[in-house]
Amino acid sequence: MKIENRKTGEQSELEIDGLFMAIGHIPNSEIFADYVDTDEQGYIKVQDFTRTRTPGVFAAGDIADPHFRQAVTAAGMGCQAAIQAQRYLEELEA
Repeated sequence: MKIENRKTGEQSELEIDGLFMAIGHIPNSEIFADYVDTDEQGYIKVQDFTRTRTPGVFAAGDIADPHFRQAVTAAGMGCQAAIQAQRYLEELEA
């Protein structure tokens, strides 16, 4: 199989028995730039599980997880964000 380094343009041949293709992981967080902090790669920075720097704004899944980027972890993180959002709203009512 012929592969190419996208940064250098260098091409080489690689003998393989199998291949796992990934679609890439570039978080599309620019639209939220006024409301959240991001790291160098564009992932939204969270604290206390899913909270962002803006009260009432929570981030979950691939946009906030540069480590695992899996559907199962995104689903769990989404559940955390939903619970935290619910608690946030309940605190506003109190």
